[in-house]
Amino acid sequence: MSAGQILVAVGVFLGGATPWLEAVVVIPAGIVAGLNPVVALLAGAVGNLVTVGVAAWSGERIRRWWIARRRRRRGESPDTAPVSTGRRARAERIARRWGMPALALLGPLGLGTQLSALVAVGIGASSRAAFAWVGAATVLWSVVAAVAAETGMNIAGIG
Repeated sequence: MSAGQILVAVGVFLGGATPWLEAVVVIPAGIVAGLNPVVALLAGAVGNLVTVGVAAWSGERIRRWWIARRRRRRGESPDTAPVSTGRRARAERIARRWGMPALALLGPLGLGTQLSALVAVGIGASSRAAFAWVGAATVLWSVVAAVAAETGMNIAGIG
């Protein structure tokens, strides 16, 4: 790899790690810039997965802290079941209706993968489950983006 290609790969990695600038956007950009499709796929997906993991792990810690804080302020025992508010009940209904797979699959296309992971832990999923689902969807969409970019370039006669 040349120095220019290494810089493009680093850019794809950093772009994938940037919230709302998803791997599905930067992988095709890297391929169009001349980066090997496998390198672009790995750089973009790994960059995105690193920040999804950080978001899920941090979100779970913040959620635990927030619940404990609310219970202390209310004078409740730590073993008391959480009180369901209107917004929380609605989020739980949506999660039951559509499930974690839908949240994970739609995340890279609209919400953003990092925010999808935060929403998942916010409604009660563990950080491990959130990372697994959102990570799997990220890898799936990254492969689709890489294949589409490479196919489009071959059809156009660019690659």
